[in-house]
Amino acid sequence: MGTKFTAMAMALLILTVWSTARADENSKFNTWLANLRSEALQSGIRTDIADAALSSIQPLPRVIELDRKQPEFTMTFDEYLGNVVPRSRVIKGLNKLAENRELLTKIGAQYGVQPRFIVAFWGIETDFGRHTGGFSVINALATLAFDGRRSAYFRKELLNALQILNDGHIAPNDMKGSWAGAMGQCQFMPSSFLNFAVDNDGDGRRDI
Repeated sequence: MGTKFTAMAMALLILTVWSTARADENSKFNTWLANLRSEALQSGIRTDIADAALSSIQPLPRVIELDRKQPEFTMTFDEYLGNVVPRSRVIKGLNKLAENRELLTKIGAQYGVQPRFIVAFWGIETDFGRHTGGFSVINALATLAFDGRRSAYFRKELLNALQILNDGHIAPNDMKGSWAGAMGQCQFMPSSFLNFAVDNDGDGRRDI
């Protein structure tokens, strides 16, 4: 009986400590988020956009897990190359290059980027659009900005993402991407979007 009681008491103590630590972490995040929201509003982000984007986010443990085990840091070059550029993807890339040659040639001439490089990045980043990411970009960036490993960088990217929403290029709920906040067919970070994305069809939105 004594052993059972001791085990139960220990379990209760551990649960209490864990709950207290979790509550403290949530409190810190909420304070951090309030400061971020104030900064966003001061930079010109509309209140309705800030509310829609930031009102229900919480740190995502899966994002931190993926950040800590990026394949670029855990594989040899040969392993990485074989995983990212298998023969099947090379063949698919050649087919995509042929299928889209007219458009790619036009883009290449306009921007000075060879079509083969565009297709290569497209294939490596998302397997030609098959895997563009399912994370909320805002939530992922907020998690990484709060985490502290590269907080300044990801805080800036989070503010850039809010600017994209503010400009009306996409709705908050539709802004999905990788765990690191990269978006679209070739996985632009928000800063790259703001600097380089183009409204090619003239509809007023830069849709990547």
